[in-house]
Amino acid sequence: MIYISWYHQNLPRIFGVFSFIINPIFIYLVLTKSRTQMGNYKYLLIIFAVFDIFYSISEILTPIGVTGNKHGFVVFLTEGPFFDHPEIGQHVMSNRCGFISLSYALLIIHFVYRYMALFYPEKLSTFFQPIGIITSILFLLAHAASWSLICQQCLAGNDEVRGIVANDFLEDFGANSSNIPMLAALYYDASDYIRFRSWIGIFLLTIISSYAMSVYFVLGFKIMRKITLMQATKKLSKNSIRLQKQLFQTLIIQTCIPIVASFLPTVISWYAPIFGIGMEWWNTNVATVALAAFPFIDPLAVIYLIPSYRNAVLRKRNYAVDDSSATTNARRTSRISSFVSGSHHSNH
Repeated sequence: MIYISWYHQNLPRIFGVFSFIINPIFIYLVLTKSRTQMGNYKYLLIIFAVFDIFYSISEILTPIGVTGNKHGFVVFLTEGPFFDHPEIGQHVMSNRCGFISLSYALLIIHFVYRYMALFYPEKLSTFFQPIGIITSILFLLAHAASWSLICQQCLAGNDEVRGIVANDFLEDFGANSSNIPMLAALYYDASDYIRFRSWIGIFLLTIISSYAMSVYFVLGFKIMRKITLMQATKKLSKNSIRLQKQLFQTLIIQTCIPIVASFLPTVISWYAPIFGIGMEWWNTNVATVALAAFPFIDPLAVIYLIPSYRNAVLRKRNYAVDDSSATTNARRTSRISSFVSGSHHSNH
């Protein structure tokens, strides 16, 4: 076991517990409180919640530390069932890192679904037909496998890598690096082979990340324009427009969370050593903790943004605020007041 700090060791566990509590509640809300106009999109929300649970499980089983130095950066296991098995631990770490790419792929599927709902609604049913399900599964597996394979082939620690970082590990963590499962990208002071594969690995991971971000921005812009056009031309009812806006805003927040909690921390950790920037504090206190926070923040954001979910939770605490109910009650009150007033005048 490598002990770094209390919050580095315990915050991911606490966030994992939150994830195991909040995501099942979120799934229940989606199944029981979704509006009929949401259609099959609720199943995509459930799939994301299930993914968040498995993401938290991987965080707990493979707790990682991240360090950067003059050579590059290193991701390593700090404890857990695979800590004493360097080769197996590296494979498990590579698979754990594949969850980052898997989250990107799931968000792409969400954006494609919302895009088709607005531009090609007649084809939307294919999403949950066998061809659509098989295509989505293959897409997800390809995303996860490509990231994991790159990590294993280009970043896996070997004897040379462990020798290069040995002094740093001894000074920073008091640990012997020879038996620690690790993934590393060493840009300097290493053999040509290590440097070449490190640059190739980081380049490929950057390509995957950048293409996913590009899909979000392009489809997001098209969706936003389409909703604005529909609102201007009144092609949909006000309730439908409101629902489309709510779902799009929810998707935007769902996208911003992994960008802040996953994309930015990893990219900064990758590229800071290239420019000689010391990021020890960032890697220890931000990067690893942010990755662990993502699975429970995501469902909380969706619950808050979708009124039917938010009101269902608030009702249980006697603070419900339901716009439609409030409007209905106001109308009823108005009618009763009118009736009473009319009766009063007639008596006089």
